[in-house]
Amino acid sequence: MLSVLFPDVEDLVADYLRSRVPDFPAEWAGTPVFTDSLPDREAGDDPTLTVRCEESGGNYPITQQSLLRVFAWADDRDDTKALAHLAHAALLEHVGDAEIVSVRQVEGVVPGFDPEIPEPHSSFAVLVTQRPTGAG
Repeated sequence: MLSVLFPDVEDLVADYLRSRVPDFPAEWAGTPVFTDSLPDREAGDDPTLTVRCEESGGNYPITQQSLLRVFAWADDRDDTKALAHLAHAALLEHVGDAEIVSVRQVEGVVPGFDPEIPEPHSSFAVLVTQRPTGAG
């Protein structure tokens, strides 16, 4: 039986953001990007970005669409918003490639107000449309 394989969307988006982080202003140019839902950070740690897939579906086997939420983490709420805006802009500039057809905005940058997550954070959501990599 022929099966169609889609690369891990969290890894694709995290890799793309890693390639763009050096273009960010100097204070953010070394920001690490992870695919963990909640980073293991403490007050005073460097800011981070995390990528989480919340839902996937699509037009199998032609395309797959995934709703991704990207979080920016830092000690200061304003810093989380600034970092999230940079990552958001970088993703919306994605022109498409062999694996990602498009990235579209679903939700703009929103500061986090989750009482269960005491860390300052901001997030945004994008819809990523993928192409398959081939048959398995």
